[in-house]
Amino acid sequence: MTDIRRELLAVPESPLVQIATLAESMPGSIKLCYGESDLPTPAFITEAAHRAALDGHTFYTHTAGYRELRETIANKVHELHGVAYNESEIMVTVGASMAIFAAIRACVGPGDNAVIISPAYAIYANGVTMCGAEPRLVPLVRSDAGFSLDADRVRRAVNSDTRMLIVNSPSNPTGWMLSDEEQRALGALAEEFDVRILADEVYERLTYDTPIAPSFARVLESQERLIVANSFSKTYCMTGWRLGWAQASPALIRAMATGVEFMTSNASAPVQQAGIVALRDGEAHVADLRTHLAARRTQVVDALSEIDGIRVHAPSGGIFAFFTVEGVSDSAAFALDLLRQTGVALAPGSAFGPGGEAHLRLCFASSEVTIAESLGRLRGALTRDS
Repeated sequence: MTDIRRELLAVPESPLVQIATLAESMPGSIKLCYGESDLPTPAFITEAAHRAALDGHTFYTHTAGYRELRETIANKVHELHGVAYNESEIMVTVGASMAIFAAIRACVGPGDNAVIISPAYAIYANGVTMCGAEPRLVPLVRSDAGFSLDADRVRRAVNSDTRMLIVNSPSNPTGWMLSDEEQRALGALAEEFDVRILADEVYERLTYDTPIAPSFARVLESQERLIVANSFSKTYCMTGWRLGWAQASPALIRAMATGVEFMTSNASAPVQQAGIVALRDGEAHVADLRTHLAARRTQVVDALSEIDGIRVHAPSGGIFAFFTVEGVSDSAAFALDLLRQTGVALAPGSAFGPGGEAHLRLCFASSEVTIAESLGRLRGALTRDS
């Protein structure tokens, strides 16, 4: 019998899967291991999807999505960042995950490598591996002030086989956000070594010290050099709807759409229509969500900071607290023990690459009551363990 492709066999099971699977089997567990809010999708979005289905938006669309949605995305990008795109430079995808994989698949292959700023969501390294290429993880620098980029580390990781530099800002799991200086430094490296940047910007609206995270599209004038992945999931509480997009040059969008056509085809038609309404009418929701998340961030960081042996920094963006517990070196084992003791599921840092080991990730995009209950349970166990 023909063997399964080694590129797929080389992708390890994430320790996060073990945590999530156990949590699902435990009545009363609180799952803060997932990267999603427990808030429902706003009613104006769900009603738009319902209307769209009743109005006949139940057929195939163009692989790259409805023209109206692509134009609406381009308008929102211009509104937020002052950067001009047209509909031929936008592709609607089945979540940002599909945008990310399609971008990697279009640009990276056997014998190539991609440099990934880490700790990072496993989709980047695994996507590169599944394309037969080598992921090269470059860790952020951890200090008392939080996380920062070492551009020299990135430079040392790049060679003649490097095809892509992948960066997620604001970051899952660290909450780190690129500064203007760091963004320019990576842009200069991409120009110098003739590589593309894949910028995952799904948390761009969920920031705490600035109104929005700056997009790489402001830095790289050549859209041939840049692919931006974004999503409705986090900003509009639409994780289960699976709707995202990619921004790139027309040539790259065509190449990515060719691959997507034979993987998922188009995103769901009524969901795309709901996406149009989310972008056009969703600013009040975004403002309320940011206020809610800022309060939950403060609630979590203040509570964890009071526990001896825990090291935590307030994230600049995103929905996660990424912290260490003194004496913990195996985050997967510790997270499993913590779940069994408390019924609270946290993501082990090892799920985000070697640079995440010894950390735990807590998603604070939940209600005040849920967070308070979780912190109460965790405080007793973490106090005993520390």
